[in-house]
Amino acid sequence: MRRTIFIFLASLATTAHGQNLFPVKLDNCKTDRFCLDCGDTKAGFAQQDFSELLDKLNKELNVEGIKGVVKFQVLVDKKGRACVLSHTDQSNNPITLKIIDELNRFKKWTPAITGGKEEDKSSINLSFSIADNKISGQIERVDMAAFKKSFDSPRSPEIFNTTYTYKNEHLKNYAITVWNSKNSNLPNNMNDQITIDKNGLIWLTVDEGLVTFDGKTFTNAEQNITGKGKYFNYYALATDNHNIKWVYGQKNIYSFDNAKWTRYDSAEIGIDGAYEIINNPKTGEVFFCSDEGLTTFKDGQWSNINKSKLQDLPSNRVAYAKRDSKNRIWIGTFSGSAMIDEQGNVSNFENTKTVLKGKCITSMDEDEDGNLFFTLYEFDRKEKGKVNTDEGIVIRYADGTFKQFTTDNSGMPFNHATCVLYDSNEKILWIATDRAGLVRFDLKDNWENYHNENSAIPTSYISTMTFDDKGNLYLATRQGLVRIEKK
Repeated sequence: MRRTIFIFLASLATTAHGQNLFPVKLDNCKTDRFCLDCGDTKAGFAQQDFSELLDKLNKELNVEGIKGVVKFQVLVDKKGRACVLSHTDQSNNPITLKIIDELNRFKKWTPAITGGKEEDKSSINLSFSIADNKISGQIERVDMAAFKKSFDSPRSPEIFNTTYTYKNEHLKNYAITVWNSKNSNLPNNMNDQITIDKNGLIWLTVDEGLVTFDGKTFTNAEQNITGKGKYFNYYALATDNHNIKWVYGQKNIYSFDNAKWTRYDSAEIGIDGAYEIINNPKTGEVFFCSDEGLTTFKDGQWSNINKSKLQDLPSNRVAYAKRDSKNRIWIGTFSGSAMIDEQGNVSNFENTKTVLKGKCITSMDEDEDGNLFFTLYEFDRKEKGKVNTDEGIVIRYADGTFKQFTTDNSGMPFNHATCVLYDSNEKILWIATDRAGLVRFDLKDNWENYHNENSAIPTSYISTMTFDDKGNLYLATRQGLVRIEKK
């Protein structure tokens, strides 16, 4: 009997989360901070052991009559551990799933090396082909010039909600301004992190370092911080109550007091990196979320919270943390979310039946009534290859009840949100997504969705966002800097 021949897709998808290159994104790696095929010596594998992996696949899989190519993006850390980030097979064929399983089990990876030091995390691409009843595989290096150029033509938004009708009645009330590499001196359009300091100066991480923007001119802001950054070498950014800027990049934590940069010794502060840096205006604390727990800087002193001190924490791998108006710390880890009250008691939501069970909080905001808004990451999903997962946003009302909003029960266009902000002027919620653009939610029943095909917003991929002191919303995107201003 003739077997069906299937062809795998092989094109880059530039709208995936982080730097995921291919259309099918897998979240099992539990990270979005890495460099793309970087290093003086790039990541790879022991050839003999990889050949044995191919031999195993060919013995265990029947590929007779099948032809095609599938590409995998694999994340390799400094210890030689790896996992698959994304791939090109949108059919999720069993052969593809088997290859993913074997790549995740494979132990003989070699990390990328820059300046004699291993890169924390670097991704490489592997191309597996099936021809003549045999599977073969090899490394396929990223063409960085083609990769950057691909962002010049953003993909169409991916709207997974097929039932909600978006009227976008309030879109006409906003003036949208875009700064990019074509209409300004912005070095490039790949903006990932943003903060606005006490002087109104905008700080951005871009593909080629750290820049500031005064409303007219973009300026390189690295000064003497380190060598010129490139390819996502700056990952986290924040401004504290004293107008000090904090940044994680080049494997170090730095601060800038508007006069000089300071580099902090990782042995002294307990961490050498951060997934997120969050300022808590009420308390003056700065949170650093890392693989070593939650690190706090306040009044010149560093302190750490981890499982050795609070055993009920789900994990030391903290992705996000923020303090609310009642001094409770809400923490999202890669093994679950938790809340620490004023007395230091931990509520681990993995031990509850709430919608936070099985989820990691990835951003948070609060309204004047004490209602909390969360974006979520589903770390232990039932369907590993599913893109539109059970994430969405969650409101934790002041009375302690929770309500989740997804594509199934609301106007959420796509369930993976990157950031949520409460607009106290309009009493609305802004939600950024990494495939479906920007969402405006009036907290009742009206949802609006703005993206590159129905508005002046140039992309459907929004990395993060923030407000200035006038209430204008700024978006960091892969198509430049965007300002949304109420007319």
